[in-house]
Amino acid sequence: MQLDHIIIGMGRCGTTSLSDYINQHPHIANTVIKEVHFFSIDDHYDRGEAFLREHFTLNTGQYTTTDTYLLMSDKGPERVYQHNPDIKITVLLREPTARTYSNYHYGLNNGYQKSNIGLIESLQKEKEFLDGDIILKNNLCHFEGSLYHKLLCNWLKYFKLDQIQILRTADLQKDPQTVIDQLSSFLNIPRFQITPLEVKNKAKKVKSKALQQFLLNRNHWLRKLIRRPMQIKMIKSFVIKTRINDRVNSMNKKNGEGYPPMTEQEKEFCSTFFMDDLQKLKDDFNITL
Repeated sequence: MQLDHIIIGMGRCGTTSLSDYINQHPHIANTVIKEVHFFSIDDHYDRGEAFLREHFTLNTGQYTTTDTYLLMSDKGPERVYQHNPDIKITVLLREPTARTYSNYHYGLNNGYQKSNIGLIESLQKEKEFLDGDIILKNNLCHFEGSLYHKLLCNWLKYFKLDQIQILRTADLQKDPQTVIDQLSSFLNIPRFQITPLEVKNKAKKVKSKALQQFLLNRNHWLRKLIRRPMQIKMIKSFVIKTRINDRVNSMNKKNGEGYPPMTEQEKEFCSTFFMDDLQKLKDDFNITL
């Protein structure tokens, strides 16, 4: 089995909604769970492509999956290229200041980000995680993850520009049908009428950060403890098909009031920080956010 298409990010940009719309298409075979972190997580990749195949149930259609860790992954571009050099790649991008602030609060709400570190101060802490674990890198490098031009240039070392489709979160929110039509054209599959979805992944707090870290952090001590029995085929198949992790994750969320608005200082800081990268994104990819 070979992937025809993959969504490589970015997190906090609406990839859950995009993946759910893709699931409606009769000509696409998507993975059972939204994200299969095969190319981005070393342990998964070392298990071989059988790990990727076991997350599919359909045997026909364009094979696709999502991995929001990939855009920031140093190893990801080469691994995806080795899997299929002709693969088509989709990136969903949100205005960088909004994504950065959202990612910061996601880190707070899910037990990654220390509450005594403010948004601007967190930038100095990113250096500690840039060369480390891909999970912490994605959840704690809020600013780095929004330097889209810089990150996309790593993928252009392996893939041609016409293999990469850049979609905008604002367009998906405003007119999802047009965005899915663009995706269908990109994949050379028939267009179809989508069923509107409710907004996914609104900013919510969790009931238990300890439980959330167990669900999300594969380096959690308890996750490591149960990893061996999880390799038993029957148990693993049951967990994948029933999406237990996703169900418990949903049950652990509670309705919140979102997060407080950005301060003027934070807005000004982010505007200056992303100015150069946004200009390069416009010049080289013809995308404005």
